Amino acid sequence: MPLEISISVQAEGFDPGAEYNLLRSENYSDGATTMFVGTVRDFSPADAAALEPVEQKTVAVLELEHYPGMAESALTDIARRAAERWPLGRVRIVHRYGPLAAGEEIVFVGTTSAHRQASLDACAFIMDFLKSRAPFWKKEIAAGAEDGSWVEARASDQDALKKW
Repeated sequence: MPLEISISVQAEGFDPGAEYNLLRSENYSDGATTMFVGTVRDFSPADAAALEPVEQKTVAVLELEHYPGMAESALTDIARRAAERWPLGRVRIVHRYGPLAAGEEIVFVGTTSAHRQASLDACAFIMDFLKSRAPFWKKEIAAGAEDGSWVEARASDQDALKKW
């Protein structure tokens, strides 16, 4: 099966079950399918670098901004990099933008391969790179607040890239 990469950057929600069905549709050569679905949390993680305990902030809305075209190109590049490392059949990435309420799905990554480990590793690789390299800007907004605060890059996300 030739490699198939599919990327969607969209404001609309998605159905993880439907995404799985697309990955499996008429795909009889790949025995493994791996999926990751990211969901907007209702809190902001404490500052891991702080010397004193930090209170967690509640988050009602996570707003994502992007440059159309640039985001799709970056996601395609990440998927291609994964396909260079592992023998993949299909890669599907869906990333949302706009205001998303806590509990809404924000990202879907699906990979297929003839073998389990390649599919698992490629999915994790793509997620680690999406966290640090995808050009999305995130703003956390608390319940009842008119404005929010921009999310800074986390050292733990950069550390996750080092294993690849």
